[in-house]
Amino acid sequence: MDLLALAIAREFRDVDTAGALSSLDALGAELAQVAGETGGAPEAVARACAALLGAQHGFRGDRENYDDPDNSMLDVVLNKRTGLPILLSVVYIEVARRAGIPIAGVGLPGHFVVAHFGADPPVLLDPFERGAVIGATVGHEALRPWRTHEIALRMLNNLVGSYGRRADLTAAIHAASMRLALPAEPSLETTLRADLRALQARLN
Repeated sequence: MDLLALAIAREFRDVDTAGALSSLDALGAELAQVAGETGGAPEAVARACAALLGAQHGFRGDRENYDDPDNSMLDVVLNKRTGLPILLSVVYIEVARRAGIPIAGVGLPGHFVVAHFGADPPVLLDPFERGAVIGATVGHEALRPWRTHEIALRMLNNLVGSYGRRADLTAAIHAASMRLALPAEPSLETTLRADLRALQARLN
C-alpha cells in the first residue's frame, strides 16, 4: 500500500519516495520495539501503536484544512503529521506491517479507521483521533480488512472531490481517470466513467 499511495501522490507533484519509505521503516522499527514490551495481547499491541503514532509522534486529523489535497499525499502526511483519515490509516497500516502486526484498514460509513485483526472482535483505532480505541458502528460481519485497490479508490475519490471543489479540473480529471485503472464491479465502473465524462464536460 505504501508504494501505491506514493505513486498516486507522484502523479500530481514531486515526491521523495525514498525519504517517505525511510520514515515508515524508522517508525516500524520503533513500533516493533514497543510492541515487543506489551506481552503480545492484541488490544495492548493496538494501544501501543496508537501511543507511538498518535501520542508520541503526533499523527492526527487535519481539522483546519481537511479538504486540502496535501492531506491525501502520503509523503506530506508523514512530514506534517496531519491528514485525512484514510491517509493516516495508511501510515498505521504500513508502520504495523513493518512491525509484523496485523493491522488493516476498515471502511466505515463516512469514516475510515484501522483494526487489529488478531482479536475477536477486532480492536478498532481511529487514526484521525490520535489512535483512540473506538467501538464498532457496523455489524461484526462488515468488519473486514479492506483490500489495497479499495483503499486506493477511496483515496482517488477524495482527490477527485478536493480538486473539483477547487476548480482544478485538470487534476480532478486525472484523478478520475486513474480510478478506471483499478478493479471495479461493472456498475461501479459505469458510474466512474460517467463521473469522468461530467468532469470533462465542465472543462470544455
